[in-house]
Amino acid sequence: MLARYPAIARPCAEPESLENAGGLSGAQLWRFPSGRGMLVARAWPPEGPPRRALEMIHQWIGRAGRVGFLSLPLASLDGRTIHEEAGRLWEVSPWLSGAPPALGPAERTQVRAAFAGLGAVHQALRVEGVHGTSPGLRDRLLELEWWLSAGFTALEAALGPSEQDAAAALARQWLADARRAAPTWHGLLRDAAGATVWCQPCLRDVRPEHFLFNGERLTGLVDFGAMGVECVSGDLARLLSEWLGTDRSLRAEGLAAYAAIRSLDETETVLIDAFERSAALLGAGRWASWHFLERRPFRDPDAVRLGLRKGVDRLAQRLASDLS
Repeated sequence: MLARYPAIARPCAEPESLENAGGLSGAQLWRFPSGRGMLVARAWPPEGPPRRALEMIHQWIGRAGRVGFLSLPLASLDGRTIHEEAGRLWEVSPWLSGAPPALGPAERTQVRAAFAGLGAVHQALRVEGVHGTSPGLRDRLLELEWWLSAGFTALEAALGPSEQDAAAALARQWLADARRAAPTWHGLLRDAAGATVWCQPCLRDVRPEHFLFNGERLTGLVDFGAMGVECVSGDLARLLSEWLGTDRSLRAEGLAAYAAIRSLDETETVLIDAFERSAALLGAGRWASWHFLERRPFRDPDAVRLGLRKGVDRLAQRLASDLS
């Protein structure tokens, strides 16, 4: 596969396997030195995004590349940036230096830099958008309606008295809390899903670990495999909830840094809450459905328990916040 690239982009030494580099996409990564500096080859999983989707993502990354901290995929000798080999799609791009934020309380300077960086990417892709309704909120509304009509009952039956492990206990806790919140939140989500908002290319999977820093300086933003058309509220909600939680001061600083680069209108601001609320409600339910209804296997034996724990805690926190 690497022989398809110019000699200057081929390995000067044996590529180093990074496996999935801590990501969840199922991709496999190899890092290697070349005449163009350190590069990384990515093999997407067989069930990953189709070629057309990846080619569109590469176009979007190219259009946003002027922000200066994105890794633009390299073109091979035939001008392509996506290749098929051994049943997988491959790409090669520069390796970005830096490290993600450390675990623990977020650093204010990094928060400001990350949100400003996200704003720069969104601003660069703003011209690609149109007015419409949020695809993500529409999907979440349908998901919630399935839980209300059949899912809660199916999960309760699947758990039964025989499931007594930690995952089952967490699933029961989520079931009780979700049933309590769902009827009221359904109306809020229905209204949000029907709102007209600017929809444009967005990352749709923004996590703090996707931002790379050298001290306070943002040096990279990685992992674009989930990119698609959405309103920016979804990206902001994911980053706010995953990184800053309920810290009002840091949330305000992050949004201010973002808005200094790309302004937010009233609807976009309101829909941040809809994304956060629906994620809090549905997050643990997805893990419960995958494990107890679909019986989906996971390589990590703790993945289900940890996913449920995170989702249950987030929903409980949100319910408590609504009461305060």
